[in-house]
Amino acid sequence: MDKLFDFTGRRALVTGAGQGIGRSIAEALAERGAEVAIHYRSSQTAAEKIVASIKQAGGKAVALHADLSAPGGVGGLCDAVAAHWDSLDILVNNAGGVTHRARFPDSDEAYCRELFDLNLNSCIELSRRVLPLLQRSTDPAIINMTSIAAYNGGQGGVSIYAAAKAGIIGLTRSLAHELGPEIRVNAIAPGVVLTDFHRRHSTAEDLEKVAARTALHRNGEADEIVGTALLLAGPAGSFITGEVIHVNGGLWTA
Repeated sequence: MDKLFDFTGRRALVTGAGQGIGRSIAEALAERGAEVAIHYRSSQTAAEKIVASIKQAGGKAVALHADLSAPGGVGGLCDAVAAHWDSLDILVNNAGGVTHRARFPDSDEAYCRELFDLNLNSCIELSRRVLPLLQRSTDPAIINMTSIAAYNGGQGGVSIYAAAKAGIIGLTRSLAHELGPEIRVNAIAPGVVLTDFHRRHSTAEDLEKVAARTALHRNGEADEIVGTALLLAGPAGSFITGEVIHVNGGLWTA
C-alpha cells in the first residue's frame, strides 16, 4: 500500500456515515487500515451492515448513534467515541442536509434553526468537543463537508442550507489558523452527487439540467469524493490546511 494513503493504526470518526458520501469515505479509510467510527442518525440497519462488512474484510469499525441536531446529541456522540478510544486522528464532519426545500419567504425561525443546527452548529460543537482527543494524535486532521450551494446558492429552496454551508467555509479557514500547526483543517465542496439527498429533494428533470451545465456532462457519485478526503486526511495532504477543494465535475466553472 502507498504510504501516503496508508491509515493503519489511525482512528477516524465520520459523521453521517450510514449512507452516501460519509459511507464511501468511512469504507475507504477502513480499507486502508483505519479504525472507523460510523456515526448515523436514522439508518441503524445500514450502519450495522457497513460495520459488519468492514469487520468481515479484516477491518475495525463501530456504529455510533446520535442526533447531532438535538440537545445533547453531540455530547453523547463524543462520550461514545471517548469510551472506545483515548485519541482521535481524523474527524470528518459530513453530517448535514435539508428536511425539505423551502423558499426564503417560507423559511421560518424553526426551519432556520433546524438547518443551522444540523449543518453548521453540530460541526462547530463536535469539533470543539473532540479537540482533547485530536490533540493526542501525532497528525490530526479535520475535514468539513460544505457544498457548491455555499457558492452558487443551490437550485432553489435551499437558501438557509446554503448559508449554513457557507458558514462551514469560514469556520474551516479560521480553525486552520487557530488550531495550526498541530491540527490541519480543510473542507470539501461537492457539486451535485447522486445520493439520497438529491433523490429526495431534486427532480430527475432538475438533475438532468444540472448535468447538462457541468463540464463533464454528468452528476457525481459518492465514491468520487473519496480521493479528496483521503488526500486531506493523511500524509499526502500534510502541507494543506485552510483549503476548500471543489469536487463538482466542472459545474462551478461552467
